[in-house]
Amino acid sequence: KSLVSRSVFVDGMKLWVRCGVYEEERRLGVQLELSVELISSDFIDYQQLHQVILEVAKGEFTYLEEFQDALLDKFRELWNLDSVIIETVKLSVPFQHNFRRVGVS
Repeated sequence: KSLVSRSVFVDGMKLWVRCGVYEEERRLGVQLELSVELISSDFIDYQQLHQVILEVAKGEFTYLEEFQDALLDKFRELWNLDSVIIETVKLSVPFQHNFRRVGVS
């Protein structure tokens, strides 16, 4: 184990996830932009990180927080982490809006 902590990240990954309060969002999926930063003194392969994200994204979620919790659980199962930041931006929302971004971090 290294004495140096490093940040491994995926920034601005676009993916479709069956996530939303409305049944249609869970059935059809919504486009998300995901950024993840993991800080650890362990080696983390960002290609493996990418694959883990894609695998978790196959699930169905009512809230963005549930999707983030599923990601966090899987990250903690695989790696010894000092810090995790997950930012999830919903690129399509089912109501009229006048904002640039909406999401959870």
